[in-house]
Order: sequence, then C-alpha cells, then structure tokens
Amino acid sequence: MIRRLSDADREAALSFLEEEPEINLYIIGDIKNFGFNAPDTSIYGEFAPDGSIKAVLSQNLSHLVYYAANPVFNPAWLPLMRGLDSLFISGKASVIEPMIPHFEDMTPDRLEFMKSTTFSPDAGLDAEDLKTVETEADAAAVYTLLNNIEELESVRMKSRDEFIQYLLDNSHDNGTTLFLEADNRVVASASAVGETRRSAMIVGVATHPDYRNRGLGQIVLNELVDLYVNRKNKTLCLYYDDPRAGHLYEKMGFVRIEDWVMLVKKHG
Repeated sequence: MIRRLSDADREAALSFLEEEPEINLYIIGDIKNFGFNAPDTSIYGEFAPDGSIKAVLSQNLSHLVYYAANPVFNPAWLPLMRGLDSLFISGKASVIEPMIPHFEDMTPDRLEFMKSTTFSPDAGLDAEDLKTVETEADAAAVYTLLNNIEELESVRMKSRDEFIQYLLDNSHDNGTTLFLEADNRVVASASAVGETRRSAMIVGVATHPDYRNRGLGQIVLNELVDLYVNRKNKTLCLYYDDPRAGHLYEKMGFVRIEDWVMLVKKHG
C-alpha cells in the first residue's frame, strides 16, 4: 500500500530513513524542518503487509527524492510520481536506476556522493567579507550568480521565485548560504541545505567566471565546512560529477560513500 504520510507516521518514517542517514538527508530534513502538512512539501510511504515502511518519497517543490530498502522498484509508485510533475527525481543509484526505463522523458545523471566528518580549516583564508543569505534580496543576488553558471542547469530549470524561496526555506535553522560580493554583485557562493540535528547537504558551489582562479570559492567553502563540521559538529554531504571538484573535496577531507542518480526532465 502506498499513501501520503502524516504526523502519526513520523516515528516509523524517521526510524526507517535513519538506517542510512546521510543518503536520506534530504527526506529527513523535509520531515524535520517542514513536517507533513507544508504547502510545498509532501511525504509518501509504501507499506509492507506487516505494516512496516519499505519505501519513502519526498516531494519538495519540483524535486522528488525516493528511498527504498529493496532496489526492486514497485511500479505502483508510477501514477503518483508522474502526477507530481517533477523536474527532478533523485536518490541513491541502486534504487533510482531500476526506475529509469519508466521515465523516458527524463535524463539520468550519475553522481558521486561524499561526506565529511572531519575538517582542518585553512587559517590563511580571510572570511571577513563573507555574508549570509538573510533576506529575499540576498537570495535574489545569489540566484543571479547561479542562474548564469553554465554547469548549474538545475538552477535554470526552476523559476526565479521558486529558487529564491528554496534558499530562504533553507536558511537560519534549516541551512546556510554564504556568499562574497565584488563590484556590486555576488561573485561566489555555496549553500548547506536540508539541515538536521546531525547533518546538512552542500549545494550551489559556484564562482562567477570573471572571478575564478582567485581563491574566492575556496574561501566560501572553507568557512562553510568549518562552520558545520567543526562548530556545529555535523556531517556534511555533497554530490558531484566533475572530477576536478572531486579532487578538491577529497583534499578537504570528504570521502566517497555511494553513487547518486538524478533524473532530470528533458527540455521540450
């Protein structure tokens, strides 16, 4: 049986998801930060005959995240998933890959998933000019940067208002976006989103093309990772598909734990 979850399912759902807390960071964050009745978020579960949860789907705006204990995909999910009309469906590779043939209108993107629990910050990097997204204007300025980064196609697939709301939803207790400004615009940024009591996910790491090779991205990342790993004592996770980025993250102490697959809606 598949149905939308409610507050009555909270304990059972979190117990199931926390069997792999890093992999399920997004879904756990949605439950803990937004609950089961938020306007832009909904959580669904598949139940075994004995009443235990065997799979969970989180819908946050246009992004679905799916997790199952068994990699054999149940097609009974398809009417719901297709009805939610998402731009992205993601999760660990072993549970997403069996779904690929059912979504011919989406393109799979395979990524490396990493985590960090230890970090030695570079004391020589000056974080004095770093700012934190606090307002809609801050979020809009970061969006302007990210929307013009060629590699960040996923940002351009969302509307401006949707992405600004995403950054604001993932601020304060739910996350942190740090950025640097130069010449009256944001030139480098990185975000930690989906923050929970134990972890957060790094996304949106970017530097404006005209300001690259100046160490600006390194300043932002150094501060963000230090904030979460050392001061908040939380695990940081991220995924990437650029080997150059992977090399940088390994130097910062991140270790690979899993493959991640994102299905992305095809244009047109």
